[in-house]
Amino acid sequence: MLLTRHLFNFCGALAALSLLGIAVLILSQIGLRLMGSQIPSADDFAAWGLSASIFLALPATLIRGDHIRVTSLRQLMPEGLGHVADILAAAFATAMMGWVAWAIFGYVHESWTYNEVSQGVVAVPLWLPQSAMVLGAVLFALAFAERTLRLILGLPVESDDTNEQGRGE
Repeated sequence: MLLTRHLFNFCGALAALSLLGIAVLILSQIGLRLMGSQIPSADDFAAWGLSASIFLALPATLIRGDHIRVTSLRQLMPEGLGHVADILAAAFATAMMGWVAWAIFGYVHESWTYNEVSQGVVAVPLWLPQSAMVLGAVLFALAFAERTLRLILGLPVESDDTNEQGRGE
């Protein structure tokens, strides 16, 4: 499970790089517009960077416990029943995200099959920027599957870098 944790953190780093890329793109676009020029299809590239940053950050935020969860009902349950509810919720989320990942993969596969390209000034095959959505969705489903397994085995489900290192998981 340590390998998947590193993979999820790597995707989180890619998400951060996507946000950095958006910032550089926007600042460059502002500077160039002041000089009477512009970056072709900058809005397309910014949108793809935003999509990549969102989807690639999902697994890393889940393993750190940074997703918003409603725990009001869970806190009212006895510990045993609450643990079962956690397992069922994680299993349901795994199934849902598996379905979402499959649907996104089908969408991207169609873009690849039909050679769809962006309609901006710069024609980019759409499956390239859409692939980040597939990767993020698949790894998010994997992160939920790992969470479910950890709950069943009684292992900690959320990690911080201090307690993950040195445990040899």
